[in-house]
Amino acid sequence: MDGQDHSGQLHTGADGGGRRWLPQGEAGGAEDTLPRWLVLALCIGAVAGLGAAALYGLVHLGTVWLLGGLGGYHPYGTTAAGALELAHPSHRPWAVPLVAAGGALAAAALVVRFAPEASGHGTDAAIDAAHHRPFGMRARVPFVKLVASALTIGSGGSGGTEGPAAQISAAFGSIAARRAGLSKDHARTALVIGLAAGVGAVFRAPLGGALLGAELLYRRDADPAVLPKALLASAAGYVSFGAIFGFNPVFGGHTDTSFGGFSGLLLIALVGLAAGLAGRLFTFCFYWVHDHVEPVADSTVRRLLIPATAALAVGGLGLLVPGVLGTGYGLMQALMDRQILLGLSIWVVLAVPFAKIVATALSIGSGGSGGIFGPCLVVGAGTGALIWRLFEPTGAVPHSPAAFVVVGMAACLGPVAHAPLAVLVMAVETVGSAELLGPGIIGVLMAGLVVGRTTLYRSQLDRREPVVPADTPVPVRANAPAPELSDAPGLPRPPHQSGPVISDTPVAQPQDGR
Repeated sequence: MDGQDHSGQLHTGADGGGRRWLPQGEAGGAEDTLPRWLVLALCIGAVAGLGAAALYGLVHLGTVWLLGGLGGYHPYGTTAAGALELAHPSHRPWAVPLVAAGGALAAAALVVRFAPEASGHGTDAAIDAAHHRPFGMRARVPFVKLVASALTIGSGGSGGTEGPAAQISAAFGSIAARRAGLSKDHARTALVIGLAAGVGAVFRAPLGGALLGAELLYRRDADPAVLPKALLASAAGYVSFGAIFGFNPVFGGHTDTSFGGFSGLLLIALVGLAAGLAGRLFTFCFYWVHDHVEPVADSTVRRLLIPATAALAVGGLGLLVPGVLGTGYGLMQALMDRQILLGLSIWVVLAVPFAKIVATALSIGSGGSGGIFGPCLVVGAGTGALIWRLFEPTGAVPHSPAAFVVVGMAACLGPVAHAPLAVLVMAVETVGSAELLGPGIIGVLMAGLVVGRTTLYRSQLDRREPVVPADTPVPVRANAPAPELSDAPGLPRPPHQSGPVISDTPVAQPQDGR
């Protein structure tokens, strides 16, 4: 019978008469097949897609009611949200910083009171949970993250929806793993495919989302074994999200995505280098703010006032540079339009990437709730648009800036997230044009040359741990000294020794909502 024994250990129920359709534990690795995961992956993906839809809808409502209704400011809109719309300056600009500060304050109060782990950008917390505590994400996290992110972004904070969607959906996977009684390895898989489904759904990029699940946990490695399950979950998430908000690409179908032949490819390489540098700058600025804020946010009052003060500054910056407030996704689509881009002052186009970097570092690095995945895409889009605009008078660029903008998106985020293939596919899916895969590869490779080991997600491990079969003999040196008593499992290690202490003591699994 499934449940908990008196030791607090959770039974899987995989062998015996119980849930035979579930993946078995470590001892049953041969049964870790796709048919075993079919029902569970589809359920996790469908719920993750509904969570992403709830987040998307709440952020939209928050933007309309808070930033638009109270602040009188209307940001750029995407085709996915109805139609491409230009930003409209506020007729009461004094209210915009106040609305941003008020939303940040309310979100911080919610997080501090109910779920402190819901602060920040979310994706790094999900990665950390996948590696170290796949059962440990609390059931309240999705709800707190959902509302806090809607308040932060809807009031004008510079953040993305992908980070919150990642944490919300990963929490669904963790909860499902506890309820289903999975082993630790399978719980990690459940968490990761939930993350993949949520991000893929909110960006309407199911293939890119699935690839993200395989790539995102490691800096110099990937986990191909998770991909088939992630594809199932991501497809289910895409269907459940699309059933509510439609299946069209986020930025609509772009018919003119030519890159300008050989001369265009040379400039695409330049876009890659510039976007890679922009990604490094984005990462540096975000963690500079985060690392300076975290030590001083040592009281409830400071954890409330610091994000609110930072949001006040972001609101003022958003009045100077259009597209900085909110997600910035509408700005990305606007930059793909030739007439809109040519109609902007060259100084505004130059300021967009830098202003978005500063605004995101202040909004999310100070403890606000929102993603940094999306803003990094916006920075890359602005970088690609800037290079197209600078070279447009020479005739060396294509008629439409769409190719430069999409390649900039992929080249800025992919290398610093150490998920180049996933982000490239996702960027291409947003415009529905596979023609950009070739130029995108060039741009991402060039960006990788300048990014190096810089990472946007500090919880990523370098590589997967090697899997050693249980029957592998352990070599023993002749005349090797006997191990000290303190090296025995379950006993404490003296202070002078380093390394992990392995304990056989059962640890009770966390209960939902606690």
